[in-house]
Amino acid sequence: MSEKTVFGIDLGTTYSCISHVDEHGKPVVLQNAEGDVTTPSVVYFENPDNIVVGLAAKEVVAIFADQCVSTIKRAMADPHWERTFHDQTYHPQDVSSFILRKLAGDAEQITGRKVEDVVITCPAYFGVNEKEATKQAGVLAGLNVLYVIPEPTAAALAYGMEQEGDQVILVYDLGGGTFDVTLIEIKGSEINVICTGGDHQLGGKDWDDAIVTYFTERFAEETGTSADALLEDQETYQELLNAAERCKKSLSSRGSVIEAVRFGGERVRVELTREAFDQITAQYLERTFSLTDQEIEKAKQKGYGKIDKLLLVGGSTFMPQVIEGTKERFPFEVRQFDPNQAVAKGAAIFGYKCYLDEQIKIHVAGQTGTESGQVDLDEVDEGVVEEAQQEVARRHGLALPGLKELVEKKITNVTSKSFGVVVINQDDRKVVANLIQIDSKVPAAVTQQFGTYEEGQIQADLVCMENKLDREEAELDDCQEVGKAVLSFGRPLPQSSPIEITFNLGPDGLLELKGRDLTTGNEVEARFETESIMSQEEIEAAKGRNLAMKVA
Repeated sequence: MSEKTVFGIDLGTTYSCISHVDEHGKPVVLQNAEGDVTTPSVVYFENPDNIVVGLAAKEVVAIFADQCVSTIKRAMADPHWERTFHDQTYHPQDVSSFILRKLAGDAEQITGRKVEDVVITCPAYFGVNEKEATKQAGVLAGLNVLYVIPEPTAAALAYGMEQEGDQVILVYDLGGGTFDVTLIEIKGSEINVICTGGDHQLGGKDWDDAIVTYFTERFAEETGTSADALLEDQETYQELLNAAERCKKSLSSRGSVIEAVRFGGERVRVELTREAFDQITAQYLERTFSLTDQEIEKAKQKGYGKIDKLLLVGGSTFMPQVIEGTKERFPFEVRQFDPNQAVAKGAAIFGYKCYLDEQIKIHVAGQTGTESGQVDLDEVDEGVVEEAQQEVARRHGLALPGLKELVEKKITNVTSKSFGVVVINQDDRKVVANLIQIDSKVPAAVTQQFGTYEEGQIQADLVCMENKLDREEAELDDCQEVGKAVLSFGRPLPQSSPIEITFNLGPDGLLELKGRDLTTGNEVEARFETESIMSQEEIEAAKGRNLAMKVA
């Protein structure tokens, strides 16, 4: 077994799990303290010093609704989301960090190894701020976050390690709170993302909410009590949500279920058939199909007219309507692929690949007398690389072909957003000039020149925006601000003085900006500090506070 373990974490909206690569080189999802492979992403702030996460928290939501947080993933990087418990204010990163600590703590008990280095997954369409917030959650949990990678890419990596032959796959990832659709080409040792889309406000919870609405409406018909009265009562609403999830799962194998709805001293037995369930949730299923059609069309425009397989990933794809609906809607093979565990396994494989890459570079550095951080394996003699691979395989008890298959796997992602800077166009209007456009391969670095707007200008505000438009120029109303940096000039400049702006989008989807005044040589570099991202000072303060709290 390797000297160091990199863990893969699927930080989900409703359920999360953690995986590692075992001594046989196989990805394994680890059980939690309750003996389950998935942990409910629910946090109960029991008292000022104790946080309860997982099943125990989920079981008390109906009783202590005002002390619990669920589906926090939908609020990642939302600058307006904050909650106060026991006189302490928390942000989405804080809440997510407690879920991560629960996963890490349970994994340590199972493996006997300290969980430090991790790869965390996120929806493919997450923007810069959401990815940075996810990384910050890991930091607050005391973890070293190596990468934040897209969930469909992780699933495709887990799938691709088992396959032979070139193919184009469509990953249909319907989780508890989010939906991703991504087209990926597997070609030789390469995994290339073609295009990606989705909706971060669409997932299994919407199906649950539809059932809750159905229950309250039937109750209202029988008793005359308004459906809103049940929804406004937090305890009743949480009980109905839990019942809805149970019924949804039961309807995967049964034709109907009966649930007793209780409120205000009255009790009504409500029957929900699978046919009725499919009808009340048809709009959500159709929305996933519409988003899938959009990505298929984008892939066609890029020259990928043939899709070999559709992979169903995510816990919500267990629903028969999803399995049957995709088979009816799309003219290619549909396969359910380890829905609850594929993403975490793929993250663990990616982390293991990174670790083995690092070990090979260290060995090469020892042989060539260079620093490991300066080693570019593509530039090193093949014989030296081969010898390093053999040594690393021997040291970790791996078969050389298996090691080579993993470390030589090349993964190319695309950006799910376009990124630009606010400029004033020829019509004297503020618009966004997109330097990096949606579905561009990452990492990506783009440099473009602009000019100062006014005579005697002493600085330029570089406002970075993101959008979903595949064009060079976008309207401000179609964009969301990522952050901004101020480029100060060495002296007042004439109008139209040249300014060079560089966007550098890393493999983890995090964006860096560099601005340079070509007249005076002044520069500014920024990884954006926005109101939706915690500052370094806030991170340090919150980390100390959070780690002092007990998580069970």
